[in-house]
Order: sequence, then C-alpha cells, then structure tokens
Amino acid sequence: MQLWWLLVVACSVLISGNAKLIRLAGGAGNTGRVEVYHNGQWGTVCDDGWGLEEANVVCRQLGFESASWSRTMAHYGQGTGPILLDDVVCDGSETFLTQCSHSDTHDCQHTEDAGVDCYSVLNNVRLAGGGGNYGRVEVYYNGQWGTVCDDGWDLIDANVVCRQLGFESALESKSSAFYGQGSGTIVLDDVDCTGDEDSLDQCRHNGLEEHNCVHYEDAGVVCSNTPNTLLPTTDTPSSLLPTTGVWNNVRLAGGGGVLNNVRLAGGGGNYGRVEVYYNEQWGTVCDDGWDLNDAHVVCRQLGFESALEGNSNAMYGLGSGPIVLDDVDCTGDEHSLDQCRHNGLEEHNCVHYEDAGVVCSNTPSTLLPTTGYITEELTTLLLSTKVPIRLWRWRVDILNTVRLAGGGGNYGRVEVYYKGQWGTVCDDLWDSDDANVVCRQLGFEFALEGNRNALYGQGSGPIVLDDVECTGDEDSLDQCRHNGLEEHNCGHHEDAGVVCQNILNTVRLAGGGGNYGRVEVYYKGQWGTVCDDWWDSDDANVVCRQLGFEFALEGNRYALYGQGSGPIVLDDVECTGDEDSLDQCRHNGLEEHNCGHHEDAGVVCQSNAKEIRLAGGAGNTGRVEVYHNGQWGTVCDDGWGIEEADVVCRQLGFESASWSRTKAHYGQGTGPILLDDVVCDGSETSLTQCSHSDTDNCQHTEDAGVDCYSVLNNVRLAGGGGNYGRVEVYYNGQWGTVCDDGWDLIDANVVCRQLGFDSALESKSSAFYGQGSGTIVLDDVDCTGDEDSLDQCGHAGLEEHNCGHHEDAGVVCQNTPNTLLPTTDTPSSLLPTTGVLNNVRLAGGGGNFGRVEVYYKGQWGTVCDDLWDSDDANVVCRQLGFEFALEGNRNALYGQGSGPIVLDDVECTGDEDSLDQCRHNGLEEHNCGHYEDAGVVCSNTPNTLLPTTDTPNTLLPTTGVLNNVRLAGGGGNYGRVEVYYNGQWGTVCDDGWDLIDANVVCRQLGFDSALEYNSNALYDQGSGPIVLDDVDCTGDEDSLDQCGHAGLEKHNCGHHEDAGVVCNSVLNNVRLAGGGGHYGRVEVYYKGQWGTVCDDLWDSDDANVVCRQLGFEFALEGNRDALYGQGSGPIVLDDVECTGDEDSLDQCRHNGLEEHNCGHYEDAGVVCSNTPSTLLPTTGYITEELTTLLLSTSYSTEALTTLLPSTNILNTVRLAGGGGNYGRVEVYYKGQWGTVCDDLWDSDDANVVCRQLGFEFALEGNRNALYGQGSGPIVLDDVECTGDEDSLDQCRHNGLEEHNCRHHEDAGVVCQNTPNTLLPTTDTPSSLLPTTGVLNNVRLAGGGGNYGRVEVYYNGQWGTVCDDGWDLIDANVVCRQLGFDSALEYNSNALYGQGSGPIMLDDVDCTGDEDSLDQCGHAGLEEHNCGHHEDAGVVCNSVLNNVRLAGGGGNYGRVEVYYNEQWGTVCDDGWDLNDAHVVCRQLGFESALEGNSNAMYGLGSGPIVLDDVDCTGDEHSLDQCRHAGLEEDNCDHFEDAGVVCRVFDNVRLAGGGGNYGRVEVHYNGQWGTVCDDGWDLNDAHVICRQLGFEFALEGNSNALYGQGSGPIVLDNVNCMGDEDSLDQCRHNGLEEHNCVHYEDAGVVCSNTPSTLLPTTGYITEELTTLLLSTSYFTEALTTLLPSTNILNTVRLAGGGGNYGRVEVYYKGQWGTVCDDLWDSDDANVVCRQLGFEFALEGNRNALYGQGSGPIVLDDVECTGGEDSLDQCRHNGLEEHNCRHHEDAGVVCQNTPNTLLPTTDTPSSLLPTTGVLNNVRLAGGGANYGRVEVYYNGQWGTVCDDGWDVTDANVVCRQLGFDSAKEGNSYALYGQGSGPIVLDDVDCTGDEDFLDQCGHAGLENHDCGHHEDAGVVCTVL
Repeated sequence: MQLWWLLVVACSVLISGNAKLIRLAGGAGNTGRVEVYHNGQWGTVCDDGWGLEEANVVCRQLGFESASWSRTMAHYGQGTGPILLDDVVCDGSETFLTQCSHSDTHDCQHTEDAGVDCYSVLNNVRLAGGGGNYGRVEVYYNGQWGTVCDDGWDLIDANVVCRQLGFESALESKSSAFYGQGSGTIVLDDVDCTGDEDSLDQCRHNGLEEHNCVHYEDAGVVCSNTPNTLLPTTDTPSSLLPTTGVWNNVRLAGGGGVLNNVRLAGGGGNYGRVEVYYNEQWGTVCDDGWDLNDAHVVCRQLGFESALEGNSNAMYGLGSGPIVLDDVDCTGDEHSLDQCRHNGLEEHNCVHYEDAGVVCSNTPSTLLPTTGYITEELTTLLLSTKVPIRLWRWRVDILNTVRLAGGGGNYGRVEVYYKGQWGTVCDDLWDSDDANVVCRQLGFEFALEGNRNALYGQGSGPIVLDDVECTGDEDSLDQCRHNGLEEHNCGHHEDAGVVCQNILNTVRLAGGGGNYGRVEVYYKGQWGTVCDDWWDSDDANVVCRQLGFEFALEGNRYALYGQGSGPIVLDDVECTGDEDSLDQCRHNGLEEHNCGHHEDAGVVCQSNAKEIRLAGGAGNTGRVEVYHNGQWGTVCDDGWGIEEADVVCRQLGFESASWSRTKAHYGQGTGPILLDDVVCDGSETSLTQCSHSDTDNCQHTEDAGVDCYSVLNNVRLAGGGGNYGRVEVYYNGQWGTVCDDGWDLIDANVVCRQLGFDSALESKSSAFYGQGSGTIVLDDVDCTGDEDSLDQCGHAGLEEHNCGHHEDAGVVCQNTPNTLLPTTDTPSSLLPTTGVLNNVRLAGGGGNFGRVEVYYKGQWGTVCDDLWDSDDANVVCRQLGFEFALEGNRNALYGQGSGPIVLDDVECTGDEDSLDQCRHNGLEEHNCGHYEDAGVVCSNTPNTLLPTTDTPNTLLPTTGVLNNVRLAGGGGNYGRVEVYYNGQWGTVCDDGWDLIDANVVCRQLGFDSALEYNSNALYDQGSGPIVLDDVDCTGDEDSLDQCGHAGLEKHNCGHHEDAGVVCNSVLNNVRLAGGGGHYGRVEVYYKGQWGTVCDDLWDSDDANVVCRQLGFEFALEGNRDALYGQGSGPIVLDDVECTGDEDSLDQCRHNGLEEHNCGHYEDAGVVCSNTPSTLLPTTGYITEELTTLLLSTSYSTEALTTLLPSTNILNTVRLAGGGGNYGRVEVYYKGQWGTVCDDLWDSDDANVVCRQLGFEFALEGNRNALYGQGSGPIVLDDVECTGDEDSLDQCRHNGLEEHNCRHHEDAGVVCQNTPNTLLPTTDTPSSLLPTTGVLNNVRLAGGGGNYGRVEVYYNGQWGTVCDDGWDLIDANVVCRQLGFDSALEYNSNALYGQGSGPIMLDDVDCTGDEDSLDQCGHAGLEEHNCGHHEDAGVVCNSVLNNVRLAGGGGNYGRVEVYYNEQWGTVCDDGWDLNDAHVVCRQLGFESALEGNSNAMYGLGSGPIVLDDVDCTGDEHSLDQCRHAGLEEDNCDHFEDAGVVCRVFDNVRLAGGGGNYGRVEVHYNGQWGTVCDDGWDLNDAHVICRQLGFEFALEGNSNALYGQGSGPIVLDNVNCMGDEDSLDQCRHNGLEEHNCVHYEDAGVVCSNTPSTLLPTTGYITEELTTLLLSTSYFTEALTTLLPSTNILNTVRLAGGGGNYGRVEVYYKGQWGTVCDDLWDSDDANVVCRQLGFEFALEGNRNALYGQGSGPIVLDDVECTGGEDSLDQCRHNGLEEHNCRHHEDAGVVCQNTPNTLLPTTDTPSSLLPTTGVLNNVRLAGGGANYGRVEVYYNGQWGTVCDDGWDVTDANVVCRQLGFDSAKEGNSYALYGQGSGPIVLDDVDCTGDEDFLDQCGHAGLENHDCGHHEDAGVVCTVL
C-alpha cells in the first residue's frame, strides 16, 4: 500500500468524520508513540490490552508491511495531549485503528502510552558488483534482491543509501549500470529523496516494481569510506571492509528495531561474543536460555546463512559494557534479535562470564551476494579441510601476503602470493597511490616511489594483477580495483616495483664527538641503540656512509661511548658493507635481541674538513670566519641571530650556540667580508646552506661572532704563564684537571689549538706546573690530533680515572697564534636538513596569505599552480609556522611574480616538513608562465604545537644584550626574574616594577601574559649582581632590555628588593572529572576547553604532580584505561614523564600539545590523598597569611580541597546590593569580600564579570556605586579587560589593593538575564561558588522561586530525586543548600511535574545536619527503582515567597500571595510600576509593563495580605518591600492589585521582505508564531509600530508567508491598537492555542519608518525633546527602546552577491559607511547581518565605487560579536568627516551561514534593486523548489520555456547559493497558484538578478502552471 494513497484515504475519512489521522511520535520513521488526531489536537492511545494485532493495524495504516513489536509503558516517551483511545482490541483485518473495538473514555496516565515498531518493506539494502563502499544499489523485496533504476538518481538519493548502510555520506551517484547490470527485478524508479530520510523506501518513487527501465539503467553509489560517526566503531576493523559475511552491521531503516546494530567481538569474522548497540554503547547478551535458535537469528542478521553453534560462558572473553538482553527466546524465524522474546532491555541477573557467543556458517546466505575475493575453488578447498571454521581468521582477502623481490629491504619488485606461488603485478596504471598501499601493507609508513618497466628485474611467476587502481587508503592491495585475478595483457618487462620509506632512515652518533660515538637509530618516535653482537667494520662502514662520511675507521663494542637509555632496536647485524642504510643489512628483527645496554655498538668515522673557524675568542667563542678563494673572510651581522649561530656551532662540532654576537664583539677581522644578510632556519648543517647575499654593505665593525655550547668548552692553563701551564677544563661548575696517563704531544696540540695557538711545543706530566685542587675530569686522553677541542678526543669518560693530582698534565704552546686553516670533523650530513629550498615566503598578500615564493640560487622564485592543492598549501603554511592552510590558490591570485619559476607539478602528501620534500618536476623544470603562480591562505593562528621547556624563550631568537632571562627560586611559571649578563645571572630590582614589566618578561619566556608581579624578594634573594633597576616597560617590548631602565648594573638596591613574576601557564588549569573530590579522570584546560591526558607511560610520579597541583599532599594511585569514564574533549597530553618534583603537569616531559596516538579509552586518572598538602602550592597564589588562616581554622579537609585547586586568587566573584543579575561587583580576597574601583570601568570589564558568573554577556557596566557603597577593601583599580578573559584577574589592573579610590566609586554590572546555556542554570547564584560534594549544584524546577521539583547536577546534566523515604528532614537540607532558612513542605508524586533527565538519588536519608544533599545517606548515584512520577519536591521557607497571577492569563492577572496556608490578595493603595516590577521578576519575567488597580482582573476571595506596598523596584520578592504589615489593611477586594508582565521584546517578520512577513515572537529561547484566530488590522498596527514602522497596511492570515516551524506562542490576540508591544494585548495565554501552522498570522507594514519611534541607542537631541514633550511616561519610553533598530536594513552595492559597497537604509534612503577605522571585525558584522557566515575582507577607499547618498556612519568600531551594524560604536548618525571616496566595502564568504534558519525566501537576506528583487523557492526544500518571484504584491511563477541551468544559476546566486546543480521543468515541485510572471527567460549567466535576463515581458506568456520552472541549488 503506498503512503500517498494512505494519506489521501486518511484525509478523505477525516473530512467525512469516520476516522482519525494517525502518526508516530518520539521515535524514528517507523517506530514511535501512537498518536491520533481528534478535535484539532493530537492525543495518545492507552496501552490497556495493546498487543501485536493492534500494532499491525497501526503499521499497515501508516503504509508499512506489518509491526515487528508492540510497545507499552510509554516506551517512546510520554505524550502531552489527551488520551483519546483505551481498551483497543483489533482482530487484525481493520484498515484503520478507529475501526477496532475501543473505549472513548479511559482510566490511564501518559505513563501507559502505547507505541509500535513497524517493519519496513525495504529495510535491506546492499551494494553489489563493486567493493565495500561502492557498487550497484540493490534492495531486498518479495524474497529476492532487485535493483533501482537511475531515472532521476542523484547524490541526494545516494546519501540516503550510504547512511542506511552505516556510512557518513555519499561521494558519488552512479548511473548506466556503472557496476554491472543486475539480474533481479527492478524494484524502484524515479526515486526522489530530500536527503533527510533514514532509508530508501521513505523517499518518493513510482511505486514498488513500477518502472519503465531495463538493467543497463541500474543505479549505483560510492560511499565515503569513513563509517558514520553517529554509529559505534567496532573492534574488528575488518568489518569496515567487505568480508564473506557481507552484512556484519545490519539495521532496520528508520529505527525499525531498538537493537538494530549487532556485532561479533573477541573472535573472528564469523564467530565471537554477541554484542548489540543500545543507548549509544555496545553491550552483551546473557547466555541464560541461549540456544541454536537464538544464534540462527544473530547469524542471519549478520548476513550468514545459519549458525553452527551457540556458545555460552563467555567463550570469547568477557565483555565490558552493559548486559542488554537476558533470557532471549527466539523461534528462529525472526529478522533481528530484538524481535525475540526477552526479559526487557537491561533487565537481567547475569555477569559478564555468562556472555553469549555464536559461530556462524562461513557460507554467506544464498540470498546475499559475496564480496571480497573468495573464489569457488578456494571455498571448495576450505570446506574440504579439517580446519575448524573458527580458525579461518585470515579469510578477509586472498592476497594478504606481499613481498619485495630483486631489490633491498625497502625497495624492489612487487610480488603477491597466489595459488601457492609468488606472482607479479603489471605496471599498467601503477602510481604512487598503489605504491603507498603496498608499502603500508609491508609495515612502512608510505612510498617514496612507484616504479615501472621491471626496474628491479623481471619476475618469473604468473602476473596476478593488472590495471590496479588504489585510492591510497586501502589496507591491502586486493582491496583496490583491478582487472581480476590473472586477468592481464602484460609481460614481465612491465613488472611494477616500489621504494618504501626507510623505517630506520635516521641514524646518529651519541656520547662521543662529531665523527664517533654510540650508534643510535630512530624508531617508533624515539632513539634506540644497536647491540654489538657480530658488530664489525662492515657494519660500521654502512653507518658512516649513511651519515655522510667516506668510511669507518673503527667499529666499537661494549658501550665504549656510554650506555644508551632507549630501546635496543637491532641485534646480530650482518652487513656486507655495500648497503645504503643499516636496515638493509640482515638482523634479528626490530627490537628482537638478547642484549643489555653494556653491549651498545659504536663507530669512529673518517673525518672531513670544514672551512669555518672562530677567531679572536677562545676555543668555543669568537668571530666567525669562512675560508674562500685562499683566504679567510668575515660574516656581516645584518640579520645575525641565534639560528645562524646554531648552524655555525653545530658545523664546528658543538652542540648548539649559547649566544649570537654582533658589532665585532670579538674584534674586527682583516680579510674580505664574504657573507651578508645570512638567514638560517636552524636546520642547516653548514653556514653556506643558509640564505645569504654574496655582496655586502658592511664594515668590519659589523663582524658577526658566536658563543658555542660544549660540555668542555672552557679550557685554561694554570700555574704557569700565558702559553704554558697545567691543563684545566671547566666541568659541572668548577675547574678540574687532566690526568697524564697516555698524555703526549698530539693531545697537547689539541689543547693549544683550542686556546688559539698554532701548536704545542711540549707536553708536560707529573704535575710539572703544580698540583690542581679540583676534580680530575679526564684520563687516558687519546687524540688523533685533528680534533677542535679536548672533549672530542677519546678518553676514559668524564671523571672516570685512576689518578691523583701528582699526575696532572700540562702543555707548552707555541707563542705564535694559528694562521693556518684548521681542520674540523663534523660532516654536513650529520643532521638532516630541509633541503635546497628551506626558505619560503608569501608575497603580494598579507601576513597569512599571498603568492608562494622560494629562495633558490640567490633569488626569490615562484611555484607553478599545476596540480596545486590543499595538501601542498598545508606544507607551505606549516613550514611558515601556521597550523594549517585554509585555501590553496591558483592563477596568480596575489599577482604575478617576477623571478624564475622554481617548482612545477608539486605533489605533497601533506605530511612533509618543507616544500622541497614533496614530489615535483625538478628545480626550474616547468611549462608555466607567471599567470599560473600558486598562492595560499594560512590559518591565522600560529602553530601552538611548540614543546614546553623550562626556558621557553630559547625557542625565539632575540637580539638584545639581555636576551636570556629565567625564573629562579620558584616553579615553571613563577619565580625571581634573573637576566644573563657578563657571563653570569643577575637579578632585577623591584623599584617601579609593575604588571606591565611582568608581561614583557612572561612573553619573553614564551607565556601568554603575566598574572602577577612580585616584589620584596618573594622568591628568595638572588646572589649575583643586580643588573637592572627602575625598569619602565610600555608593554609592547619583545624583551626586557628593550624597556627603559637606569642602566646596566646601575641601581640603588639590595637583593631584598629582587623582582618576581607569576606567568600565565599554558596548562595551569587541571581538574578531576567523572569521580569525586579527590579522585577522577585528569583533565587540563587548553585552547578554551577541557581535554584529557593519555595513559601511555602514566605512573605514580605523574599522578603525584597532578595531586600536588590540585593541593593534595600526594597521590595514592595513578589510574589508566579510562577508569573514571571516557572524556569527550581533545587528548592534550601523551607520553607524560614526570620526575615527580614538578609543580605542574606542563613542566613534565611529553610528546607535545595534542600530539598523541590514543583514544579516550586510555584516559588517565588519579586518586589523591584526601589530606591537603601542608605545603600549599604557590601556583594558586595562596599567601602566607591565607595559609595561616586556613590551617588555624576549623575548615574540613573537603573544604580545603575546594579552595586549593583554584588557579587564581580572584576566582570568586559576586554581585551585591542588587538582584540576581545586577549589583555591585565584589571579589573574594584574603578571606573577605572587597570591591572594584570604577576607574576605566567599561562594558568589556563587565562582560568578563558576567561570563565568570555564568551569564552570557553584560547589558551595562555601572559606576559611582550605583548599587550602594561596599564596606570591605578596594581590591582592584584601573581594570582593563579586552573582554575575552575567563575571569577578572586575567585583566590588566594596578595590582591587588593598589588604588586611589573610595567606595563611592564602586563598580557594578547588569548581566543579561538569561544564564549562559553552556552552564547549568540555577536560580541560586551561590551555587556558582565552589562547594564540597559531588552534587554541589541543586535547583528547583517546575515551580517558583522557593518551591519546585528537586534537581541535582551530575555528570553534565540535571537529574531528579526519587521520593522513596523523602521527608521534611531531607527537604530542610535542600532548602538550606539553596540559601533558605528551612523547608515548609516536602512533596512527592511529581507534584511539580515529571522531570526528564536521569533519576540521580533514591532512598535519601538525611539527619538534618548536612550541608548538601549528597552528604546524606542514599542508595548510590543513579541507583534507584523509581520512575519520574515519583520525583521529589520541596517548599522552602520564605514569608511571601509564593506569588501568582489569578483571573488573567500567563503574564497578567490579579496579584495573589500565599500566606498562612491560603492565597490572598494585595491592596492597590500606592500600587505602581515599581511594585509590579518586583512581582514580575519574582515570577521569572524580565519586568512589568503595567501595574493595575481597581480589581481589573476580578475580585479575589481570600484575605487581603498586603497594603500600602512601596517597592524601590530592586527587591527580589514582594515581602522585601515596605508595606503596612501582614493582613493590616483598610481595603476591600474591589481594590485588588494586578500586573501585566513583559514576556517578550523581540518580534520579527519571517518568510517575506523588509516590511512584510510572518509574525514571529521570541519566547523561551526560540522563535514562535502567532495564530490568526481573531487577527485583524489593530493587531497588525501594534506589530508594525513595535518594529519601527508607522502603521500596518494589512493583517494577513492562513500562513500567507509560509508556515513557521517553532511553537505557536499566541492565539486569539485582541489588541486595541494603542499598545506598545504585542504582549500588552489580550490573548489566550502563552502557548495556549488550538491552531496549526497553516494559521500563522502575518502583516504588511507601511514602508516608511515611524518618525516617533526612537532607535536603539541613537536618541538624537531633537527626538529626546519630542518624546519628553509628549504624555509618554518614563516607563513607557523604556518599553519603546528595545525596538529592532533603525538601521536594520543593510545591502551591498556596486559589486556582486557577496561583495560590494556597504549601504544602510536611514531616513528613507540608502547611505554609505565611512572607512575610518573600518576593519575585519566591522566587516564580519555586516556579512553576518546579511546571512553570510563571516567576512573574507573589509575594503576601503570606495573599492566598489563611490555612493551618492548621505554618509550615515563613521568611525565604526565593532568587536565582531554584534548582530547588526548599529550595535557597534560609532560617531553618531550622519556625524562624520568623510567623503564618498572613503566608502567602506566588504567581501563576504560566498556560502550562506548554515547556522541560520533556512527560509522560503533566502533572498530576503540580501536587498536588491530591481523590479523582481524578491525570489523564493516553493514546494521543495531549502535549496530546491519551484521558482517564484514577487510582483505586484503577490508571488508568481516562471514558465519553463527555454529554461536551462544558466537561468537557474542566476536564481541560485540571487538566493545566496554558489551555483545551480539543475534547472527543472514541468512543475517538478508542484504547480503554483499565482500569476505566471516571466516566460522565455534567457540569461547569459552573468546577471545578478533574474529580471536582468532577457524575457518575454512581465506577465506576457503562453504557459500554464504545468510548465512552472524549478531549480536545485548547490549546497557547499
């Protein structure tokens, strides 16, 4: 039965009154709660007697085949309407449910609502003739598989199929039997999906087996290879790839079964533990009653024919999730497991050792096709063997063995094992994607080359594969497309080969010198060693050649150069000596060994000469000189920095540079100046590889120098004279001697040359120059004579000796300095370089975008855009320090370059470190012109993945004298400031030291900013010189020595004045989640969100650091495997290695921020000691006084733990002297509340306070103690926030308690009254302060301020409390926790409505003394036996805390208060708007519109409780106001007071244009509509005036402007016409209606804005005078101000759809915006206001032509967060100093904002200028439908004569889309009903609007509506 026919029948029966409409709610397409439509509303069906027969009738009525399940007990949630049917009894033959016997009365509650699961006709779909994610679409119908015809088949239809199969989306839709012709019936034709369907049969189509097709029209799809992230991932990755069990993930489309996902875990492809997916996780099935029938159902559901076994007793291991099913009892005929009888979901008495399993037949169902490559012969072979089926684990593919032959370890001819022998692969179509698959299959990371033409020799076996086409993502070669096994047209001269990335291609020498040391290889992310078993000179030769040396001098054993500490990677290495790298040699296997580190192998390589030296200094310091053309020359210091110095030092054999020297620091040289403008990136191995100029503009006064760092880089002669003496070396902070064992003239030569002499004359022994007194550092020194320094020679080891000082060695050096070229020994190939093109820049653009240029052969050249894509752009951007690329641009977007074209056909994988590592044609090999120059747009955020170190500033080269700064005496981010000067560390005096100076220090150290500046030697007194005093920074400096100061070592200070800082640490926020106060999952705050820590290497040392950082003494445990639940944010840290002494987690070693190989199942946790540390951490800024206070008080341990983890001292802020969202700002400091001075106080500061309190933003920042003067200390002054800070103390300020203020300057705020939806909402602001328990947030819901349903916040959501055992004692605890004195009542049975979250607590048993509910006894968190009908509630004690409105509607009525157990009224004596405000705010409204008297809403009947009420308007509740006394009055009930409360102040028009549309009001956080019952012109007048128009032209009904989608908020609106806003009119009550959306009301407003109405924030002097002269009260004025604004219309002119000159509509005409201060923030606001997501550019200087109207705005300053331009700061309307040549413009992102609701008329977002400037799509969806244009006051259609995709493009662009996908004809989206406005449309495609195209004339046509044109627009 077709769904359309059913709808027609249903409608006709409804009209005749014989049946009710029916629907399913609360479920998916074919499941849900049964609801029937009667008397204008939907109601439910009671489940009394509800069974499968009744469910069958419902499902058949809805068009499904039958029901698979009948559901009771509100399985799909409780309905809200009337219960219309009860005691339904069907015999199964009925067509409609109302034909069944039933009762129209009932004895039910909604907890008994009935539901159904319907069986979908086409719930099985598969892909045939292709691979795992692509193929011919086939559906199972009438017992066989059939195909789908490709008529109308497109990507939208393909998406539905792919999602139904579990993929995320479709990549392509295929037609014309792309994957071969099917053989069954053709089941579907003319499929037309919207894209939102859950399964294919929910789409429109011709009918089952109704078609005009043949099989060459069979449709196909290519699905994304990524499974749907909404579906669980399995632990059987092979299940993502085609196996012989095709349907290992099966589901019923549209939600047909709750348990529609089943898998096998812990076994193999066809056997394992049965797991089902329920409640977003995998769970198991208990084996009670488990038998072969049950197993059959599982196996058939998975696509196998039957089951061989049903297993029990957790045969395949214990599961870890919930046990979902028990006592399963299948007949064996069911389609899925959830159709079988069972105990109920998660109802069981089992444990996991009872998990059920199955072994399925390895033969797929004969009804299902096999995919993969299991041949008939192989099947026969397998079935004939004795091998148990459960051991066929390798069956996933037949070509799972691959090898490389004829080459080396990582390269060779590709061979696959097939039919018992090795065969080759033909090279037809062979490319890098195919090679990548082979290399990954072999265990390499990727391929370097894919080779052809039998490069590695011809094979001799069969040719197994040909025409291989891999995407590159496959796991093995046989998953790629190919011709078929042994199907080819090749010979062996075409055998394919590969070169794979070498696993061990990085080798180094450690523990020695430049050319000798311990051999280490890089493997699995770390350096490891090589065992010396069988180690010989052949092996050593390979290592030395791999390092760039010519050969090896020695191969050493027995850890001669010290024992390594990493893994032992290789053992039993056997090289022939000819290999290119060590891993090509024979060996035992990676990490296969029987060795210890005492057997680490080493080498001595032949040394090479270098042509660089240091002159004028000591051995490791001096002027840099290079040798060229037979002479030494110098290097000019232009651009000279630490990167360049590092290259020099490493080239000379030192570890790195400690200083870069300029201005001839080591004296002026005398030779030529050979290099200038040297720029290194730090990775070069020799200075000449750096970018440089061979010409110079320098003098020798600019000669560059370096200080190199070397372990023994300082040597001296003692006890003698200038050129002779005892040899001493500086080591470990002191001078030591050298033993004379083996000391000779060769050793002496090295010392003398290191000291700058030419050679040695003598070597002395036996303490010839006296005995030294320090340690003996070196013994058995054995130099070759070529070394540059003594520590490069062989020796016994540092401080390893058998000597006394009587053996101290000495030298006599030749007294003539060395004039010869020194030989050095560090080859340039020792360190990997980034290659020839290591310099790249962006030209012709801005900081993060531009033309890509590379430096080659001394000049900048460009890159051709052939093959240029995002992978290439990513490499460039990362090389430049950005995180990633936003775009890769072509066609010389940023202008044509002028240099050579250096690169062409660049092909990067995206993982390379620099551009020259990518494939390309060769340097300067190209076929391009500069019009093809490539460009990029990089992310504007620099790469934050920099390693954290103790001295972050070493990452950034500085240029000043004091470029080294450190923090001493503290921790990683705090301490005494010390600077390095004249060879030692000194301090900074605190005279004039402030937060600005501290910011410079912290930024220099790599931190974001400073939190504090400290004085008086807070971190102990330093011992070195005092280097700086009177430091005076502006805050913009890069380093401290750029600030003003008294002069180096000029001061009047002592060390008791040493300055210090506390810097903002990258990871200074840490918390425990998912556990309790002192235990839980470790989470760190990074990049604005909480993330987790991976448990790799996690141990007790790491846990100790976390616990101490949180304020505990130590850790009891470090936990792994997500013991406290899996986190949901990023994984921030991995491989954490703490020593245990660190102050915070980010001081420990780790992989780098967000660098990990983990999943959340590896989240780390801790259990901390429950005793706070007596050594309070300094990172939380706990002062000595506060420590004393805490330790001397009676704080409990729990209370202390809540105080200690704070990361700043001002983390507690409150509002005093006002109301819930406004008041005086107070911060908690030193044990008391203090205030903030209002100097510089503004909205940015107020925003920070409000966000810190949980509100979204601030409405006002107040000054002059508006909310009364505080009495505590004034804590902050001169606060300057940017507005983005998380808390007030992150803002700039004078310092704590540093101020020049009095309390009459106390600052205040008014926060937006809607709490931030990202935080739990409470009506008790005190709950924002830290409490002690797990459930420290509690609220009352469903009631009023002091009464309601008790809800607690746990695990990220609000849940309820069960009323079992609930009493007044428990209620008292809740009320006290909320700040009330006590409880008046405890309520049960969901008195305040049923909650919807989890039930958190049951059997609560409080003693009454507890501080919070979770301290009471209870059954355990989420342990209960309750339903929400048992939700507990309370009434807390407040004298008049209960107030209500009676005799009116939702927001208006007679004021009644609850007193003495009854409701009474309030007398209207003195009643005014202030009193009404208090009542309305107490009821939850924003304010009052009116205060009414004279019993306007009827006479009350109870006592008169209050009289002479006199409120100021700021009170929280009515009883806080002055009054005559309780029940003290002189009134009668005809004086009862009333109010009208403000409900909503936001109203808009939707679905139309600027002055007409559907009326929508903003209520409860969303937009809703107004029903048209009683709607007339008076009502419309109120709307139009509220929107700023003068009056209404029409009031429309019947959803003239389209049906809304939100709630219907108002009905029976009855305005007088004089009201200021719609909520002042009478109506039924909020959301009280009997309407549907086809009754949505609309208006047409006069197109002239009202001249009486004020604008939002722009009240001119004249307008003020006018308003004040009228009879408007002040209160009435305040209701006018929130009107929508006078500049709510903005357009782009002089450009195109998404770019142009910005124009605003003001005073009846369009005007421009001046470009003074115009920037991207302003442009973003304009673009978002127009419906785009963001701005690409903000343009100036009238780029899009000069406007002609007034200049309306100037000096616009937006923050970027505003909704419209007039919310930004500016000079005032028409206040400017500009001309039109300064008109501002924008370029908006061309994709409409997907975060905005789609309407029928997207064009209304973009004002246009033509006659037909409004166009919409009707009868379809957001991006497709019938084209309609607005003309002569109504919508009309376009005739399809001549209609094509060019015309469609114009329409789509006009609507804000990028282009059109299709242009449709023949009224594809239904016939329109208005006039036919256009015919014979003929666009060129360049038009901006449809009426600019050629056409027959307006309303000139020869068409009917059956020819209405349509479009499908492209959605990006």
